[in-house]
Amino acid sequence: MRRIRDDRENETLENAQEAFERYSDQKHKRWNVMRYEQDIDVNTHRVLHEIIEGTFVPSGYNEKWIYDKKPRKLAKAPVFDHHCEAAHMLPYERQVYDHISWRAPAVRPNLGTHAMMRFIRNELYRLPQAEVYYHIMLDIHHYFPLMDHEFLKRKISNKFKAGKLRDFIFRVIDSYPQGAPLGIKLAQLFGMLFLADFDRLMERFFDISRDPEKMAYWTSRYITEWILTAKSPDERLILERGSAHLAERFRRFAKEGLRHCFRFVDNILVMHEDKAFLRIVREIIIMTLTRDFRAQINPDYNVRPVWMGIRLVGYTYFHDRVEVSKDNKKKLARRAHKLAKLGFSEEDIRKELSSQLGYIKHADSINLIKTIGMEKSLGKIIKNRRIKPPFKGMNPNQKVPFSSLIVKETDKNGGGVNADHVKILLEEYTILESKIDKETRTVIETDSSGNQQQISRTVPAQVLAIKFKKILKTITRHDANGDEEETYIFQKKKDEDGQLSTDDAEFYAFTGSRIMIDQAQCDFTPEDLPCPTVIQQVRGKDGKLYTKFT
Repeated sequence: MRRIRDDRENETLENAQEAFERYSDQKHKRWNVMRYEQDIDVNTHRVLHEIIEGTFVPSGYNEKWIYDKKPRKLAKAPVFDHHCEAAHMLPYERQVYDHISWRAPAVRPNLGTHAMMRFIRNELYRLPQAEVYYHIMLDIHHYFPLMDHEFLKRKISNKFKAGKLRDFIFRVIDSYPQGAPLGIKLAQLFGMLFLADFDRLMERFFDISRDPEKMAYWTSRYITEWILTAKSPDERLILERGSAHLAERFRRFAKEGLRHCFRFVDNILVMHEDKAFLRIVREIIIMTLTRDFRAQINPDYNVRPVWMGIRLVGYTYFHDRVEVSKDNKKKLARRAHKLAKLGFSEEDIRKELSSQLGYIKHADSINLIKTIGMEKSLGKIIKNRRIKPPFKGMNPNQKVPFSSLIVKETDKNGGGVNADHVKILLEEYTILESKIDKETRTVIETDSSGNQQQISRTVPAQVLAIKFKKILKTITRHDANGDEEETYIFQKKKDEDGQLSTDDAEFYAFTGSRIMIDQAQCDFTPEDLPCPTVIQQVRGKDGKLYTKFT
């Protein structure tokens, strides 16, 4: 493939303007981007001048650590540097992507994470289970921080001809003391170009079939691996066919190459039908990366069956399904619960979590979405419209989960919970028969002979329905007599456009708490309302948890 030649396509004002539009997409609310846009014409002409003169030098980076599973150090650059780097590379990005194997879809337009997910899923769905029964997953240790500058420059020189563009890329590489500055666009391209040759070499199984000496050595190693590791009856049947059969089997695999291999930046996945062959593949990959690419491999690289699950890019893959990773499930469920507790409606929660829901919907996640109450189906719409609220003038959208109103036992003494967020103004209540829960009661009935007898009957359980307003803030004042007087700021209704109005929002909820039902029947009456209260979780003498009005 021809090297990329700098023909000054990036030395136009239109290129500099388009580069900023692409960089700033969905970033216009960031304070540094907003400040940069105030003088966008001056900054764009300055970028163009830097490209024409070839004088751009990165102005430095601010380090930022993020802690997600493992700590990562980002290098934050000024907006001008991002703009200038994007404008330098924009006309040549397509040619850069053409150097990268389609089996490494990271950072490429319209591909990325979801393309990786589709590639793996389609391979597993399309092929017989036996053909991709085993897999290995290798992870390069500190891929960007340990990237060798001299080696990276050689890779860049193999892809770019000498000129201002290559000199610019070298200055970006030299601007960071070690490795690549994770956090800029060029670092993403470095991550793909650094192993672009390795990807194609891996697909050809490192050209072992073309070298008789290598072929003889690894064939012998393959036969030895089979002799040492064959355990199951099926494996022993293959072993009993003899070394000539195993040698021919290895030669066939070597000529076919690795047909089911993928790379996502620093993660390498290979699937195959033969466990012993995958062990040979693992050894060659580690040797090649360590010797020829100066990369280190994290130690967890065992050969495993696919039915145990392949974990990559936030999904877990099996032969018949794709699941969302446990971390992403927990994050979605926790955020949905938190927003519901803050009073967001179901539609507002769906809008707030649209990116996470969109990510999860690519997997087989309908049960998860239903569990957290985020499904949007005609059946659910019909069901909601059939619901008859227990209080006149209210609609089903005003119902909230009772669990969102409870102050848990661990939060009694202000353990991270703002009291105003859980305090409510109880306006009305009623005790109804539950449409879901049943209980067995002993009743006395008179038979046809006039005799009374005790009979056990299953009847609907009692449920308490409460109507209330959510108190956002309590204001305490003293009247003329010096007595304390409380006033409240309530959560407001939202109009059709989702904007807050001046009217207070009212809600209702159901609970089957026996203690709260007893309190409503014995401890207070409708004449005592409206009254502020908190629903507190308490632990009884039997060790169980209960809820009550406090």
